[in-house]
Amino acid sequence: MKNSMNAERFRKQLEQHLSQFSEKVLLRIVDAQGQPIELTGAQIVERSRALAEEHSGPAAAGSVVLILLPHSVELFLLHIGLVLQGYVPAILAWPTSRVDAAKYQRNLLHQLRNLPAERLITIPALAENLAHTLPYQAVACPIAGAERWEEVFAAKVNLDDGERVVSEAVPLPAESGALFLQFSGGTTGAQKAVVITAEILSAQLERLAHTLEFTEEDSVVSWLPMYHDMGLIACLWLPLWSSAQSLHFAASDWLLNPGVLFDYIERYKGTFTWLPNFAFSYLAAQQERVGQPRALNSMRAWINCSEPVRNRSINDFAERYGNWGVAKNTLHACYAMAENVFAVTQTVLGEEVPVYSRSLLRGSNGAESTAGRLFDLGDEVYVSSGRALHNMEIRILAPGTEEPCAERTPGEIHLRTPSLFRGYWGSDGLRTSSFDRDGWYNTGDYGFLDGEELYVIGRYKDVIIVAGQNVFPEDVELAANTVEGVYPGRVVAFGVANEQQQTESVIVIAELRGDFDPVRKRNTERAIYQTVLTSIGIAPRQVAVVPERWIVKSTAGKISRTETRARFMAELSNQVSNPAQRSAVLQEK
Repeated sequence: MKNSMNAERFRKQLEQHLSQFSEKVLLRIVDAQGQPIELTGAQIVERSRALAEEHSGPAAAGSVVLILLPHSVELFLLHIGLVLQGYVPAILAWPTSRVDAAKYQRNLLHQLRNLPAERLITIPALAENLAHTLPYQAVACPIAGAERWEEVFAAKVNLDDGERVVSEAVPLPAESGALFLQFSGGTTGAQKAVVITAEILSAQLERLAHTLEFTEEDSVVSWLPMYHDMGLIACLWLPLWSSAQSLHFAASDWLLNPGVLFDYIERYKGTFTWLPNFAFSYLAAQQERVGQPRALNSMRAWINCSEPVRNRSINDFAERYGNWGVAKNTLHACYAMAENVFAVTQTVLGEEVPVYSRSLLRGSNGAESTAGRLFDLGDEVYVSSGRALHNMEIRILAPGTEEPCAERTPGEIHLRTPSLFRGYWGSDGLRTSSFDRDGWYNTGDYGFLDGEELYVIGRYKDVIIVAGQNVFPEDVELAANTVEGVYPGRVVAFGVANEQQQTESVIVIAELRGDFDPVRKRNTERAIYQTVLTSIGIAPRQVAVVPERWIVKSTAGKISRTETRARFMAELSNQVSNPAQRSAVLQEK
């Protein structure tokens, strides 16, 4: 049955949801001083509308309004208020100390130049700085502690490059039903704007709530940023639409004090949280730092929303915090992407997540898959990302063909769902080139189906072909991450051309945690080389151990394999032309 939701009806229903619970605290936003600011349904409507009216000015309905603000009450209320007022907000990523400054600046300028926006709302100093650069108005939005945020931003990027942004404001057509824009992960290039319409958002929220049996009695606790679909959809819009409570604090606060997540879960009886895979590993490794036990038995689901999901991460987290109330059957997984609003699949609540042995996986030609080699990969199994949500279709095709793969045979993952986007929005309008004639979308991800369970292996375009053997960089990274001294989750593997042997070779980049000195560097490089060779059966061409924060991350906070490879190749090229200059990557091992 076709979803008949349009933007006007969605806004009315949202306001009804909020007004119905006018006295109930639905939203808690932890401010810069660490104080949770509580907002009832009625306060959300009143304050968000007022803030949107104050900063939207004479913009036409359907106009894109960019929001560039740090974690704050204003960020959340502006997003909601602009939706209620009929504008199309788009939350841009705020810079952090863990995002490469050059990468951030390139992505931000790409967005400013290519999004036909009506105005930008940002902190006062930045609005003044950008006023002469933008063809649209930069509106100042004062927030508490703005001076601190201005200092952080100024230290990371300089947008005064003398080049005026060229972008003509074109409102999204009313018939599109657009509510807001959200951005793709950006791990393979600049982030792209996904148009979220009333039709596809309501389809996602209704199916996700049904699958999770999510009700107004639930409570979400999250540190995920609003410019990421996991934070925006799962942690804000799902509870908001369901009249449930949610609490949001800054990701930087969690990194400084990982135990604060448990504090808020215990204090507010949290029932759901969504986390990337690295967070489970990080929390498991930081138990001593986290401190005394908290009561976590209120939680219905800790949802690992990374692809691929790692069994070791789940098991280590369950082992460390089992006596705190973390039951194994509350650890779950989903497969999600901005292009589908959010979730495509979800594991069954109340049951342990299914796994599938790597050694049993078959290749696309029916032979034993190289992805399932009998080596110690740290994870001997693939972890299911769950079953498709209601009316969401998944098919696996042999790469580059229309040939369906047999069950338990890996291939490219294709989707056709009620919440699938219609295209990317930019200066050239709506682009729909990613779809075939029957409405299937090629995700670019590689995986397989076992019955109803989807298993995600990684990105197909990242596969490294070494002498005819497919090597998945995720497996190389998993092995390297087990080496002592490697910064957890800060490893990148990729392929480079080997002209002599007419094949590809594997390069491994790993950040060294703590003090960076030549002896530790060499010892860690040798250990990674041996571990990868033993685990994968492939000898890396080069292992480069680098200082912390060398690896490039996207503005969504994900490691960018493409950008990191580009940085490596640039340093390699510089080394060839200037052999006397030794970089951090290319020092002798």
